[in-house]
Amino acid sequence: MNKKRAEVGDITENLRSDIKINEPGIDNFRPPRDRHSLRDRLTGLFPLMMTIYLPTFIILLLVRQQNRVPIYHLIGDPAKIADWPFYLGMITRLGILLWCATAAICLFTALYLKPLNPSLKHQQFILYSGIITTVLMLDDSFQFHEEVFPTYFGISEKIVYLTYVSLVALYLMKFYKIILNTRYLVFLGLGFVCFALSMLLDMRAIIDLVKMGLIYDRDRALLENGFKLFGIVSWCTYFSLTCKEQIQQGIHRFQS
Repeated sequence: MNKKRAEVGDITENLRSDIKINEPGIDNFRPPRDRHSLRDRLTGLFPLMMTIYLPTFIILLLVRQQNRVPIYHLIGDPAKIADWPFYLGMITRLGILLWCATAAICLFTALYLKPLNPSLKHQQFILYSGIITTVLMLDDSFQFHEEVFPTYFGISEKIVYLTYVSLVALYLMKFYKIILNTRYLVFLGLGFVCFALSMLLDMRAIIDLVKMGLIYDRDRALLENGFKLFGIVSWCTYFSLTCKEQIQQGIHRFQS
């Protein structure tokens, strides 16, 4: 019995010594002290910092130098400037955030897939999807088709709409084979249906029905913007899931 206890004790002591030897201590996680490491890192990051911060500085400088628009109108919060409640345009802002999230996901995925050697067609599909989403986000944010182009450039809203529709049509013609083979096609299809219904409710004929009293304006506005929000949610869902699938497939190909 004593012999067995001694053997167990020896095994326990050996395990404890192995654990102490192999256990990562705090010092193992500390980076090596090098008084030049910070300077070297800053030197290596300097080109990237210039690429990021120089355009930002130029934009702020241009805002400061121009005299046509008050500075507070360009840098301030719209609701605060106009003394409006904070919830003004809440649904529109939510849609813009979803546009932005979708664009960021697509552009990041296109950049991430490049070293994983995916098919060029799939990478272009994700990249162009991010570009189109960015254009739609900017249009929704700054009202290009409603105010900027018609008011400041004299381009009709219908022409702007036709340009957007043409770009999307070319996009679909170029990548229709990839789109039809994606697992989450139903979300993209629902998105296009919702966008079409939203545009239909914004047509002159529907607005004339509102003026005739056949349709309440608040119901028309709710349906128009509601279908638009459903379309953006469907668009965001489709590309989020598709980008996730593309990254997983790219990692699998890279590891194999």
